[in-house]
Amino acid sequence: MCGLLLAGAAHAQWSAQVGAASDYVYRGVSLNDGRPAVIAAFNYDDATGWYLGGQVEQTRLYSERHAEPLWIVDAGYAHALTSQLSWEIGATYSIFSGFTFWNYAETFVGLSAQNWNLRLYHAPNYFGRHRRSTYLEFNYAHALDERWRLLGHLGVQQAESTLGGDRDRTLDASLGVGAKFGRVDVQLLRVAVNRANYAYPSLSPEQRQRWVLSAAYAF
Repeated sequence: MCGLLLAGAAHAQWSAQVGAASDYVYRGVSLNDGRPAVIAAFNYDDATGWYLGGQVEQTRLYSERHAEPLWIVDAGYAHALTSQLSWEIGATYSIFSGFTFWNYAETFVGLSAQNWNLRLYHAPNYFGRHRRSTYLEFNYAHALDERWRLLGHLGVQQAESTLGGDRDRTLDASLGVGAKFGRVDVQLLRVAVNRANYAYPSLSPEQRQRWVLSAAYAF
């Protein structure tokens, strides 16, 4: 799941959405212990190419006795290469209000087209756990008609200890459908990961497949 990005806008604009999902799955791993989660996000795009976004997600992680919000802010710059292709560069910062030692920053570069985007992320201290992380993701959407679309995602993560030693590579993928009903966007995805990923303080890192149903209302 990623932040809102509306690159290539002809003029400055704000957008926002609120919604809920059957689980908050991040890069193939549940960060809410397989429970329903609420989501809210906003995005601002400037006519010069700069953008700013933020979102809050509901999480339930290791050592937490109840749900805690995760705040994510991102900022970047996007520039059109052609009428169909643009590049971007930016950074994100994740804030865990209950356990601030998990806070971490990521930088990213990417390419975007009308129906796909590619991003490469790097975090020097992923989830504050003394691990470097590099994550490459590819997202694709194919319109079936004015309402329905096919959705696909593939990601690969390389994580290694900053203190030396272990190194892990994990693949995650999702495939599903999305539909728009006015301002409401509904998605049903089958999410899978190839191995248990202990880079996250998840309560269920060993679950490798799950269905995720979500609905969001856009303002």
